[in-house]
Amino acid sequence: MPVELNGNLLKELRGRTCRILADEGWTQSNLGSALGVSQVMAGNYLHTLPTRYSEPTESNLQEASLSLAEILKSEESFSWSLNITADDHVLSINFPSQDNKEKILSRISEMRRRLETVLPLLSPQVRVNIAIAANDAKSSSDIAAFPGRLTPVGGKARPLSSPKFGGSNHLSDLLLELRNFDSKISTIINLRWDPMIAEILEKLDINFIKLQRDNDDLLITKKVIESNVMVDEGGYGLEPSLYIFSSDNDFVCKTVEDVASMMKVLA
Repeated sequence: MPVELNGNLLKELRGRTCRILADEGWTQSNLGSALGVSQVMAGNYLHTLPTRYSEPTESNLQEASLSLAEILKSEESFSWSLNITADDHVLSINFPSQDNKEKILSRISEMRRRLETVLPLLSPQVRVNIAIAANDAKSSSDIAAFPGRLTPVGGKARPLSSPKFGGSNHLSDLLLELRNFDSKISTIINLRWDPMIAEILEKLDINFIKLQRDNDDLLITKKVIESNVMVDEGGYGLEPSLYIFSSDNDFVCKTVEDVASMMKVLA
């Protein structure tokens, strides 16, 4: 059994699984996160033409791809292996799935890379951060963010250090409050808030909720989750901020990109 067959079958397994899930509406970002590869690599898998193997490898491989797709949809792919018998040899492929926290760290880094050129346009004085919660998040230690936030350097939003769990108390607190009303909410980002941003949201037909304050504390109510955008108008010594949140990373990224594109038009 050629050694390369192991790698070729793994690529084919991922490619077929990507196509199955893409047909169900999965984005390349979601595919990459689920399979433990980059968004670009997921796109490569998605657009690679399928190879047809001789039986029984072909049937087994397609069945395995369908099985892996179901496992990934259930978000329970902590361990997975494929055994294929060909020419009286048993080939075992262990799927290199990441655990939930590793997936989140990979996902938040991909979000930063996707948004790195638009975030400087929308950065408040306190700078931008992104936070993503684990499925069962109960405290800030279950929520990943960038320590020190993201700093505009050379037209790109650069991290001072790698993302880690417990990296932002402020966004973690807001995300935990939101999750009290909807546990599916997993991602939040903070941006600047000013009259131009307000005008842009109106032009994009994006509804937002203005938060009330109790001294230094923002009050999150159930009404807030009727929108995916909330605004802190700030106060004495407190900079106004816009927050975009969702259960879908791609939705958050797309909204940020739309706001940035409109800002370029109005500038």
